[in-house]
Amino acid sequence: MFDILKISFKIDIAYAFNSIIYIFSKLPFFKDVINYDTYNNFILKKIIGFVAIVLTCLRLILYRLMYFGSIYLLAKFINNQYLNSSFVFIYIIFAFIGLVINVNLLSASRKKYFSIILFRMDAKRYMISDLLFGLLISFVLNFVSFLFCSMFIDFSFFTIISLCLLSLFCRVVGEAISIYFYNKFQYLLTSKYKLTFSYVLLLLASCFLCKIGFYVSSNILFLILFIMFIFVIKSFYYILSFNNYKAIYKKINTDKTAMNDKNSDVYMRQMMVEIKNKDKVIDEKKLTGKHGYDLFNTIFFERHKEILLRSSKNYSLICAVFIFLTIILFKVFPGFSTELNKMLHQKIGIFVIIMYFINRGSIVTQAMFYNCDHAMLTFNFYKNAVVILNLFKKRLFMIIKINLLPAFVIAFGTIVLLYFSGGTIFINYIMIPLFIILLSIFFSVHYLVIYYLLQPFNKNLEIKKVSYSFVSMITYFISYTIIDVKMSSLLFSTLGLVFTTFYIFISLFLVYKYAPKTFRINN
Repeated sequence: MFDILKISFKIDIAYAFNSIIYIFSKLPFFKDVINYDTYNNFILKKIIGFVAIVLTCLRLILYRLMYFGSIYLLAKFINNQYLNSSFVFIYIIFAFIGLVINVNLLSASRKKYFSIILFRMDAKRYMISDLLFGLLISFVLNFVSFLFCSMFIDFSFFTIISLCLLSLFCRVVGEAISIYFYNKFQYLLTSKYKLTFSYVLLLLASCFLCKIGFYVSSNILFLILFIMFIFVIKSFYYILSFNNYKAIYKKINTDKTAMNDKNSDVYMRQMMVEIKNKDKVIDEKKLTGKHGYDLFNTIFFERHKEILLRSSKNYSLICAVFIFLTIILFKVFPGFSTELNKMLHQKIGIFVIIMYFINRGSIVTQAMFYNCDHAMLTFNFYKNAVVILNLFKKRLFMIIKINLLPAFVIAFGTIVLLYFSGGTIFINYIMIPLFIILLSIFFSVHYLVIYYLLQPFNKNLEIKKVSYSFVSMITYFISYTIIDVKMSSLLFSTLGLVFTTFYIFISLFLVYKYAPKTFRINN
């Protein structure tokens, strides 16, 4: 095991060193100083290796503290009165979410490609070493993070150790399930987006059970840990007895996926917006009577139904099921209806973050660029102001229609929830749903506007503009912080309507004025 880890560590250091030297060689001041001899400098290798280790440790600690911070803020938002119990309950939920999404033994990476495919390291030994080392690092990070959180929340030592072990158990069980699933069906479990998303959404929704006093006592925690321990033994046996890792790694870690590991988000976006062959065939009746930009836009929309309209329908169905289950909870836990009614009267800012995640504007603009604009923008006529603005109008109405479907479901569902949870004044039955619908329109406009004004992609769908990333980050930050704003629903919805209406008009004006100059391919 240790020899595998040592070789793996050397590969990481060597790659980090070569990458840093290569980056510096492209800078104006250093490009004349750096030569091939620089790559053989022993002292420089040691210095950069040390810096790389320190930065990696800091990154891991920062990410883990952000993870714990998210749980803390969510627990504080849901039930600040019993913060300790809420935190433990939500942490357990997140651990079981990680059972499905926090698996990486079968993930593609440059490191695995180098180690197993090029350097012909034993795949099984590499996998076991990687898993055990990852579990050790995860345990240490979780333990340190719990000690840090103990400054704000009082945890017993038993609770800290139990929760740290639970995270490891979920990881091992998840890895075993992932390997079994791939071996049986020849694709990764996480690639089943509908199943994974439904699982994650259901567990996230269950976090709100602590709002009505549903917690995990020490005895229940011990029982969960004991049951998971049994599954861990079975999972470890399966992982250790499985002997087909070499073939699986060869299939998953191709040179293309491995060499573009640092741009894995790029390839994920490309997979999300790639057209399936069955969607390339369009019913001729849909094109009858259409000309010019209308025909061009209709062809694009019909080819992208799979990733546009159908995903919108899935979100709508999930929201409808969630609303139905919430109404059932009203009957089982009467106190829950009172709490929800109170929240809908004082914290409707939560709909901002909900609409932020549900809105398909970001995916639509990526699909537009990847399957249309990156090729069309090479022609001069496509850069003409009239062409850009006409297509913008067509696309805007298309995106709004796509996003209105789940928005209407949520808006109507809110009326139903308000009614069954105790009711409200008549004007709220109008203003809150109207606010939700306008929020949907707001995000539809917002994503398309920043796409046209800050067109961030190069031909490979890589984001090259810092301004686009900054605006996206600010959008998420504002959407998230609005959750904690306490204000009457009537006042909040009224202010929201005024702001979103004003923002939409200003954004449309900016597009008409500047888009013909800014809508270009980045190099």
